[in-house]
Amino acid sequence: MSAIQNDSTPEDASLQDTSDNDEEILLEPRTSEPLGLPIPRDEHACSVSLPSWSSVVGYEEGDASITAALRCGYPRFMYHPVILQLASHVVKEHSPNETEDCLLLPSHAAAVRCQAFLQEALEGQCDKDNALLCTTMDPSDATTGDATTWSDDNPQAVSRIRIVAVGGNANIHAVLFPAETPAAMQAKAYWQHTGEIVSSRRAEAALTNLNIPVERTVTCGPKAPYIWHPADSTSNDNDDTSLPFTLLRQRIAEWTNLQSEESVFLTPSGMASIYTCLRSARRYQMLHSNENSRSDGGRSIVYGFPYLDTLKLASRKEFCPAGVDFFGFGNDNDLQLLEQVLEQNNNNNHQYCALFTEVPSNPLLQCPDLYALRQLADQYGFALIVDDTIGNFLNLDMIHTGIADAVCTSLTKIVSGRGDAMAGSIVTNPNTAKGRWMQQDLQQDGGSSLFVADANAILANSQDFRDRNLIINESSETLADWFRDHPDVETVYYPKYAPLYPSLIAESPNPRYSGYGGLMSILLESHMCQRTFYDELNVAKGPSLGTNFTLVCPYTLLAHYHELDFAMNYNVPPNLLRISVGLEDPSELKNKFEDAFARSRLYPKLSSPSSKTSGQQVRSYSTMTDLGQVGGATMNRYGLRNSYSTIMTMKSLLRRVPR
Repeated sequence: MSAIQNDSTPEDASLQDTSDNDEEILLEPRTSEPLGLPIPRDEHACSVSLPSWSSVVGYEEGDASITAALRCGYPRFMYHPVILQLASHVVKEHSPNETEDCLLLPSHAAAVRCQAFLQEALEGQCDKDNALLCTTMDPSDATTGDATTWSDDNPQAVSRIRIVAVGGNANIHAVLFPAETPAAMQAKAYWQHTGEIVSSRRAEAALTNLNIPVERTVTCGPKAPYIWHPADSTSNDNDDTSLPFTLLRQRIAEWTNLQSEESVFLTPSGMASIYTCLRSARRYQMLHSNENSRSDGGRSIVYGFPYLDTLKLASRKEFCPAGVDFFGFGNDNDLQLLEQVLEQNNNNNHQYCALFTEVPSNPLLQCPDLYALRQLADQYGFALIVDDTIGNFLNLDMIHTGIADAVCTSLTKIVSGRGDAMAGSIVTNPNTAKGRWMQQDLQQDGGSSLFVADANAILANSQDFRDRNLIINESSETLADWFRDHPDVETVYYPKYAPLYPSLIAESPNPRYSGYGGLMSILLESHMCQRTFYDELNVAKGPSLGTNFTLVCPYTLLAHYHELDFAMNYNVPPNLLRISVGLEDPSELKNKFEDAFARSRLYPKLSSPSSKTSGQQVRSYSTMTDLGQVGGATMNRYGLRNSYSTIMTMKSLLRRVPR
């Protein structure tokens, strides 16, 4: 990982200058934290403080003064220091000349998939489909590929990408590749897009098993001892290591009103659950394709403007060779266009494996017509996969309504709440034919690669999920209504105001606990300086969502900084502020936001016409080269390398946005 490792971190006085009282250290942040501190102050924190607009821009542009101050980051985007420590040991152990770098994976199966991905991305090799590796459908016993792997002793071998076991009982395997920047970037893409990551807890366990002292740098300082999670001290003491997984699956089954946990599967992150469902849906199409149809597993569909890695995952030919159709508005026009595309491709014997959508979407909190999508899924034979991370199990019923074939959830977010453990889940639907097939398929997919200590942490954190969800639902609705009437706020994006979302709440089997969730986004009026507002807002600020404490970020900049025009084409403003509401009293939050409003007014608000024109749909994207004109609309190709007509920089953005 040396080619893309995090910048070295100097001693941070702000971290050292903490209270001698350990109880105070354990408190979750209620105010804006100094740059680079972990959020929460925990060795396994899943967020990091980016307290100013300039720090967000500096992070995105790779400003060394910003990146060097970060003690950690969101685990799929920034390698944890313990991950880097273990990776450094692996390189020294297995590449004496240090001509190789490595990526750590949470299982042998994940390492085999990563190896195949890198071989295809870097070397043009494509011997096995990623969806088939390490499953019962794989005709061969997938191995490390030693016979054809390059090494110092065998320089003529086909591939320079190999797998090694790291050792110990943490089940970590490393994929070694040439220590070159392009290889490191592709390895990081696998880690980020698939979510098959090694958690900091798993890396700690591996170092301990190897008798290597763990270098804890995230929270440690002269006055800041290592902060233990309540579950960490017992995570590895239980002889029955399967028990935490069983208990967590049973808890999820209870939340989703299932009779047993057989339909619940655990993954090391929320993105890993989406990747796992994509592979399963493609396997279904491979098994059920007829002689006249393609046997490449089918195309995928991403419907509505999604979290960025869902689209990027589906866009990579290594993961979905047939490509993706992207309908980024998710509105009535997109629904009509989708029907036309499906009909045309059905006539051409082109199959679709799955449609991925979020309920509600991130960051615009919109809701697609799920019942219309369900009808299309049944008609054209693809799986409907719903990401309910923002909506969550208790607020929405995607199972008993028969809407989704599978529900993907990031347990890292509100289910955990504490923001210090990575995990994901899949709930297959026993009420749909595809859901039942996926359940059988996933049972043969190699089992959970979630680490036992992370399962224990999620178990401990989620005991009060029902109560926390109820409080956050109520507080968020109060805050959203307040924003909607506020003269300094132009637009509030919140599920309550999305046309189709309230009807889903009405169908929830948990009416007492149902609500609109804890996430919203706001856009300030033109007389407001959004940068000053963000800088002055005295709450925790950084990536992630669903924490017990309120967490704010300029989402479009963090997620789409180098593709701002792409986001704007789908009505996602560059100055959008995303707010994840925590357990604080709404009056406390109102006071903090009001104070930031007062400090951010450039001039008195001017009267303006009440009517506001809405953005018009301009395009949809597809990777299909022969789609051409469909129903009078042009389908452009969506790709990672050449997707956008213009790459906006922050300088050009500042010229376009009122200050």
